[in-house]
Amino acid sequence: MLRIVIVDDEVLIREGLARMIAKESGAFRVIGTYQDGKQLLEELPFLQADVVITDIRMPQIDGLELIRELKASYPHIRSLLMSGFVEFEYAREAIRSSAVDYLLKPINKEQLFEVLYNLEREQEERLQKAGCQRTGLLLSLLQLEEPSAVLLNGLSLPQPFYTVYAIKGYPAEEICSRVDGFLQSERPGAEWPADDLGIQKGQHILIRYSAHLLSAEEIQAFAGRLAAACAGLSLHLGASRCCSEPARLRAAYLEARQACDSGIHQAGPQVVAVPSSCPPANIPGGNPAAHAADGSTDPVAPFREMLIHDLQILNVSGVLETVQRIFAELQTRLAGPEAVLRACRRIEELAVQELAEFPSFYRQEPGRTLEDELDSCMSFAGMKELFMQPLADALERLRTHRLRLSGTAVEAVKRWIADNYRQHYDLNMLAGLVFLTPSYLSKLFKQETGLTLTDYITEIRIREAKHLLKQAPDLKVHEIGAEVGYPDPAYFNKLFKKIVGVTPSEYKRITLV
Repeated sequence: MLRIVIVDDEVLIREGLARMIAKESGAFRVIGTYQDGKQLLEELPFLQADVVITDIRMPQIDGLELIRELKASYPHIRSLLMSGFVEFEYAREAIRSSAVDYLLKPINKEQLFEVLYNLEREQEERLQKAGCQRTGLLLSLLQLEEPSAVLLNGLSLPQPFYTVYAIKGYPAEEICSRVDGFLQSERPGAEWPADDLGIQKGQHILIRYSAHLLSAEEIQAFAGRLAAACAGLSLHLGASRCCSEPARLRAAYLEARQACDSGIHQAGPQVVAVPSSCPPANIPGGNPAAHAADGSTDPVAPFREMLIHDLQILNVSGVLETVQRIFAELQTRLAGPEAVLRACRRIEELAVQELAEFPSFYRQEPGRTLEDELDSCMSFAGMKELFMQPLADALERLRTHRLRLSGTAVEAVKRWIADNYRQHYDLNMLAGLVFLTPSYLSKLFKQETGLTLTDYITEIRIREAKHLLKQAPDLKVHEIGAEVGYPDPAYFNKLFKKIVGVTPSEYKRITLV
């Protein structure tokens, strides 16, 4: 939209021209009329003019002097010079002074609007180009905790003040379409109402600009209009306070995201969260999201040992009860989706750590990732269900699988020991043979045989040593010890006596009598 100012010392010409322009198109808006250049220059700092249409001959400051002043102090403002004189020198001087065109009175309507429509197209192209460049800088600044002076100095905002809005809704494609339509409808009332940064980490981000520091009520009013544009859709909308310093952009962005995230803990198809008060934008402040409601501590940590224990013995009900308690803690903290996702990942990591087969049973169906599902979820209860149901299914199927294989797993380990008892054994290697975790294999083996793996292998080795002591009299005691897996003679003697009650030499002598 072009904001137009008319300067002419003849009131009928000023007003007639203003009416003609206003009737032509909503793309043109006459924001002021003045009787000479001096009056305009006094008020110009408070205007947002794009085009000045000025007569040449006026008292105090004439048209040529006015456009020279505009070129020096307001180079972005375009000038149109009009006069009843046809002398070439005026036209040439106007061109030298950077007037866009020279219009003769009476004004030719077609000529005037041809120039104005060309200027409107130029302005739109200029704004689009500047908007694309600004968007790139804004996206960088949103991610940087300490942006460089080069980035900050390179950012030029359309208005002195800005407010960040974060939107999450379902279906996401329809939300994007409604937001775009809303911004188009806002354009007639503002030259550049907002920059649409698209979807950032599951939320649609807008930066709205204003000429003054917005109150909480004004921020709420804009949010309300935006929510109304998305009527009938599930929507969470959060806003930041109004700011002016580009260095505070990330803080405002995080504040808006946190406000939007709070919607998962509230009932209703649409939740709008805006700041209750707006401090002066130029007062430096820390990151408002630095101490998020979900806290800085890991909510899984207090339950870690209990969770590990129940995972190791595949106590499914115990695992799920503990996970329920973790989610209850997250809800108490009013944790946002990112904090919920972090907690879910901690639980998954523990399950993989303690249950070697877990990945083979967990979330194997093709489709969206856990992050995608949580991002699209509009309630805390829904997030909890999305995580817990696949977890419960995987644990139950894994438990059934282990019960079916438990006997064969122990038998497989016993067969390996029978064939390889002389070798050094490794618990992790044995567990890998039967696709169990070391801790679970140990518990299962003790449950099935009544012996620990170490005691079982020791029993096998000592039994074989006794057999050799009886049947191979030519072998020395230390050779028999090495043969059954004990290359250290002292250790072999000590262990043999502890189990049998006599030393290997004494046992050999007794059996040979």
